[in-house]
Amino acid sequence: MIRIKIPRLEEVKLQDIIRGWVTVQSNQLDDKVLFKSDGMPTYHLANVVDDYLMKITHVIRGEEWLPSAPTHVLLYRFLGWEDVMPQFAHLPLILRPDGNGKLSKRDGDRLGFPVFPLNWTDPNTGEKASGYREAGYLPEAFVNILAMLGWHPSDNQELFTMDELVEAFTLERVSKSGAKFDPEKAKWYNHQYIRKQSDEALANDFMPVLEANGIKTEKAFVEKVCGLIKEKATFTNEFWKLGSFFFVRPNQYDAEVLKKKWDAGALEFFTRLKTNFASLTDYSHEKLQLTFEETATEAGVKPGQYLQLFRVLLLGESVGPGMWDTVALLGKDEVIERLGMALEKVALQN
Repeated sequence: MIRIKIPRLEEVKLQDIIRGWVTVQSNQLDDKVLFKSDGMPTYHLANVVDDYLMKITHVIRGEEWLPSAPTHVLLYRFLGWEDVMPQFAHLPLILRPDGNGKLSKRDGDRLGFPVFPLNWTDPNTGEKASGYREAGYLPEAFVNILAMLGWHPSDNQELFTMDELVEAFTLERVSKSGAKFDPEKAKWYNHQYIRKQSDEALANDFMPVLEANGIKTEKAFVEKVCGLIKEKATFTNEFWKLGSFFFVRPNQYDAEVLKKKWDAGALEFFTRLKTNFASLTDYSHEKLQLTFEETATEAGVKPGQYLQLFRVLLLGESVGPGMWDTVALLGKDEVIERLGMALEKVALQN
């Protein structure tokens, strides 16, 4: 076994990019093992030699390695490599959301968010850990999330492209204190990046999901659907839940809305609306809304009285993307068919 011989009563100094000058008294260091009794080098020697051979210019690692840095500085000196010693930067820890301890996989399991970039199975125990990719996070959002943990830009900008991060990021603006991980903020970042994605890119991800659910349709239509539902999506794997009604007609209708909104005049109103929609040659967003309002005037009711009910009759649900964009995208034939089916079914029940 071979150990490093630490000099006594000496100050060991290193300049950390994040923390400035760090000074340690050598009598606080121990003579760490460099070679084990079996001849294998320990991390302390191996990482210094490896970094030297690879001509590493910057060693960027977690702050838990800061106590080992003085030993590494001495190794560079003893090996005659002090002139080419890399610059050090010890990053702050990522802290768990509900305390000051270091974030761990157990925290993610306990609080319901991933800790690993990808799904991972421990080869020794078989224990599984969920990953950000499989949870529906976009790579660009994940990079942005990590960048903002412990680093702050010179202004209040929060969303960065990779090129913008390369331009703006400096280690000097990394905080010395730990950064508390916020799962809700991570979701916010992902939502923002989904909104920024092109409809075509989102459709490429959504098409396999549609195929898995037995849906065959044109990609151009899927792109338009993505353009409507991405405003509501936090994750790409929510698209089927948010937009399945564009591809599958409802077989049941929100009972609470029916109970609250269906009245004696509803059947007559929607029958008239179905006829008015069928006569349209201009099926634009604006014309659909105008026709609905004119039908309400003809029926002697306010347009808002039946608007939520209209959504339920078409989609089965009371929430969704913009009403008139949805109606326009479904198309005249589909809307008329759905209204007819809904009126027949709901009228029998009421």
